[in-house]
Amino acid sequence: MVLLSKDQRIKLQKLYTEKKYTELEFEIESISSFKDRSAFLANLLGVTKLKKDSKTDKDWNDAKELFLDAHNKNPNDIDALCNYANISLRQRDYRIALNKLLERKRSGYHYKINEVLSRIYSFESRIDQAVKLYKENEKNGDLNKLSAAQFLSSLNYLGDFSQKEYLSYCKKINENFQITKEELDKLIDFSFDTNIKIGFISPDLKQHSVYYFLTTAIEGLKKNSMTVYLFNIGDPKDFDDASSSLKNNCDHWIDLYNFTDLDAANEIRKNKINILIDISGYFAKNRFMIFKYKPAPLQISWMGYVNTMGIKEVDYIIADPNLIKKDEENMYSEKVLRMPNIWNCHTGINEKVDVNNAPFQKNGYITFGCFNNPYKISENCIKVWSQILTKINDSKLILKGSSSDADIAKLRILKSFEKNNVDKDKIIFEKFNKIRTDHLKMYHNIDICLDTFPYPGVTTSFEAIWMGVPVLTKKGNNFVSRCGESINLNLNLTDFLAEDENDYIFKAISLSTNKEKIVKLRENLRDRSLKSALFDKKVFGNDFSSLMKYIWKKYKV
Repeated sequence: MVLLSKDQRIKLQKLYTEKKYTELEFEIESISSFKDRSAFLANLLGVTKLKKDSKTDKDWNDAKELFLDAHNKNPNDIDALCNYANISLRQRDYRIALNKLLERKRSGYHYKINEVLSRIYSFESRIDQAVKLYKENEKNGDLNKLSAAQFLSSLNYLGDFSQKEYLSYCKKINENFQITKEELDKLIDFSFDTNIKIGFISPDLKQHSVYYFLTTAIEGLKKNSMTVYLFNIGDPKDFDDASSSLKNNCDHWIDLYNFTDLDAANEIRKNKINILIDISGYFAKNRFMIFKYKPAPLQISWMGYVNTMGIKEVDYIIADPNLIKKDEENMYSEKVLRMPNIWNCHTGINEKVDVNNAPFQKNGYITFGCFNNPYKISENCIKVWSQILTKINDSKLILKGSSSDADIAKLRILKSFEKNNVDKDKIIFEKFNKIRTDHLKMYHNIDICLDTFPYPGVTTSFEAIWMGVPVLTKKGNNFVSRCGESINLNLNLTDFLAEDENDYIFKAISLSTNKEKIVKLRENLRDRSLKSALFDKKVFGNDFSSLMKYIWKKYKV
């Protein structure tokens, strides 16, 4: 085993600190071979290969091998094990890593082991298991910013806690991430122009669900003489046609991807933004710490995240009359702003895909469907759906997962249905399809969509309804769990709004026997939706703009 001299250690440290990763890689490989390389050097070389801007697939594979070698040489090297597991998860080949993590966990608590395990469980849509590990880290004071955000977003997929409990978690966790006095001293002063400048910040300014709703808001604000800024915090490598469309629609596009949170806040201040709107919340690639610097006089949470953030610097949350009741406002850290009808509005579906006849007319049986993210398909969801499928002869259920987790999700879901005595032949999995017209045509095979709970669909519900497919949803007890409720109420589809799980089962069975109703909805639901608040861009744009003008006027007074 190679032993490093003092000078060698100093040199390696200097190269790493100066981010000269190519030189560092060469230095490590020149003083050691794979066989005689210490666990420390193996792990460092693996990290170095991943730090390079020009890393290749070979670098990823080499790094994975180095991390495993480091772990084998020193089983107590937690960093090496976690690095190995993270790459294994990225490559969707993590069974060996998972077993090693579980073996290490049995020997005692370590927050890094929990972090990686929770990522694997989340990837497998085992949200309840991931949350248990997040809670363990939170109890021990070991939640970093990334894990804290993942924990808070994951809680929305579970239904075993109250909104008050969720707010309490948010506030408690946010207390751990405070801005230092030194950082505050580096913030430039507020200033703003007479013309109202609205800024949206997101990592998802691309082909993403938020695109279809953000576009409507931008168009409305511009028509009402407000200036729109888009602050991108996502990787520019992910930009696509939707990104180009957003760039063309807004007045100013500013990339903050490589900015620190403090520098990003100052950049927003330099642009004299009056109202800054977050549309990512605690979801992946968020930058919630930016809001703690208060880069704009007024800060709002809207659309991308459908729950409170518990951040005192976020002033408002935008909802509608159906989502947050008057007597529930104390369960949200933000002041509640309500759109008159619905909290968001789809910009419209331009793809020319016709509505077909209800598929039961050809098949002779009812086909249910759900294209929601597999994360949302909870064990309780499957339990309820199983009762529906077993009680309706010959009925089937079509599901569709995301591109990254389709196979894993399929295995978990099928096992759960099997536990609930549902024949696997009743469950059909459609492959993920990036071509939007093909995706929309999948609704041609569905008679009734079954919404998930406690986290219902939003974009998928808009799509289904536009394709003439009604969505059976369940009433909830907070913002996130009532999204489907608000959609159906705005359509006056109360027959497809269940009071509870028993009512959900009852309605699914009774609606499936009402063939005349299914046929009629198939024929008129698209026209009905286009005349509703769901797709009325003009009304929504004006209402959204009026809301911005109102709170800004209120602020100045």
